[in-house]
Amino acid sequence: MRSLVIEDEPQIGAYISRLLEQLHGIVDLVGSIADARQALENFKYDLAIVDRMLPDGDALQVVTALSQSPERPAIIMLTSKDAKEDVVDGLNGGADDYLGKPFEPQELIARVRAVLRRPRLLAPSVLSLGNVELHLGSNEVVVADRKILLRRREALILGALLMRRDRVITRAALIEEIYGFDDEIESNTLEAQVSRLRKKLTELGGDVEIRSMRGIGYILRLATPR
Repeated sequence: MRSLVIEDEPQIGAYISRLLEQLHGIVDLVGSIADARQALENFKYDLAIVDRMLPDGDALQVVTALSQSPERPAIIMLTSKDAKEDVVDGLNGGADDYLGKPFEPQELIARVRAVLRRPRLLAPSVLSLGNVELHLGSNEVVVADRKILLRRREALILGALLMRRDRVITRAALIEEIYGFDDEIESNTLEAQVSRLRKKLTELGGDVEIRSMRGIGYILRLATPR
């Protein structure tokens, strides 16, 4: 899952981002309508958390535009502008839910889960191939009844590969899925993370293999018996 947080208060935005990262995915944080539009031009999002009053205007215009998109994300407005008429305007303007500030983190997560409860957005809680199971909510991987906790990026890589098992995922597509647009990525970062993940799966006795396709990307499939 990839989420967009539109929030001009840096501390609040960072806090919301940390909450959403628990749901297994990438979170991009922007603080203005202009930056939100730029992000939306470059990435497809499954979820948008939108503060209403931003330095360059009322973000309801962004919500309305998003709601009319063929591949619209789930949208929650999270704002201190929470009078009854504001809530009505927000919901009529295209938001799926409207939550006032201050907010309880557990309530926000519950509302996020609720708006994502749609067949086109709801991801399985467990992805598996062979004797390897990835539990998305906890980043825990179970291999032949042995459990370890993966690093967040490793879990994202494994999740992306499991979703496309037996199919090649390009390096560029994998980078887009597991890194936010503000992340600084060195040339060998992805390769190092894939290598660590491959080593962990092998040490646990996993019957899958991550193959590197030179100049293209990676593929996950059942290992060939030796």
